[in-house]
Amino acid sequence: MRVVISADMEGISQLVDPHEILAFARPYWKTGRRRMTADVAAAAEGLLAAGADEVVVLDNHGSGNPVNVLGDALPDGARLETWNVFDLPSHGVDALLQVGYHARAGVPAFISHTYVPGLRLRVDGELIGESHGRAWAADVPLLGIVGNDAHERTLGSLVGVPYLAVQRTSSIAHATPVFDEGAARTAIAGFAADALRRGGVIPAVPTDLLFEASLRAGAEQIRILTAAGWRQRSETEFAVDLASWPAAREPLAAAMEAAIAPWLAYFAGFDVTSEAAAEAVHDEPILREGRERIDAWLDEPQPEWLTPVLA
Repeated sequence: MRVVISADMEGISQLVDPHEILAFARPYWKTGRRRMTADVAAAAEGLLAAGADEVVVLDNHGSGNPVNVLGDALPDGARLETWNVFDLPSHGVDALLQVGYHARAGVPAFISHTYVPGLRLRVDGELIGESHGRAWAADVPLLGIVGNDAHERTLGSLVGVPYLAVQRTSSIAHATPVFDEGAARTAIAGFAADALRRGGVIPAVPTDLLFEASLRAGAEQIRILTAAGWRQRSETEFAVDLASWPAAREPLAAAMEAAIAPWLAYFAGFDVTSEAAAEAVHDEPILREGRERIDAWLDEPQPEWLTPVLA
């Protein structure tokens, strides 16, 4: 049995500082990567103990460094891959486990967002997060989700999927661990093993769907969105009709590209693929501005168009 772990970072059990998720910030290298790897390794150990023949880890976090999980720290039988979640059906995957997941945009929770800052997504009127998009793309049993407590409370159509809350929201900029480090490892391994034995839940993949996005887009971003099939309905609202969720691959990528555009200067143009490389550019003015802008984003109220009426 081949099981995939989709690993995100904002909902990792011991994460407490938003800068731990950014490869151009020192806390990422001091604690962030290690903490993410510990949760992922614990989940892999649990899956293998429960009978998985192979665990494939997909690093689905965008920190500016393409490899956030330390592959050498994974147990025997687990390995890193760079597969796109939309391609999982072609890789003979039997089940999916999500680790490190956070709440969607608009939820007042630790570093809440949907894929990138400044983007809100809906499918047939339902506000969705990354758990939805990746589970629908994989189209295999979703064994469970490990992550932030607020995410569990706002799962929408994924309610009923086994959930282990390992991180408790204090505010959008602060979280506290539910477990200490050793207890978190035990809890995650046990949860993963039990989830595999139970077999998970197969989410209903949307078909004949209306996919909607809220974001601010300039002329170039509108061109990108239009080329991917989106139609603009207002200053911040875009929509596209799709036959099934797999057809969302290009529109979703375009929406993410458009929304991330204001942040690209902080994530491109610098080598932050090792601690030494990141340290060499740490004091660059643009990267200092990036760290300050992250803090400002977390402190500022989200605009009305991005904050849904529904909690």
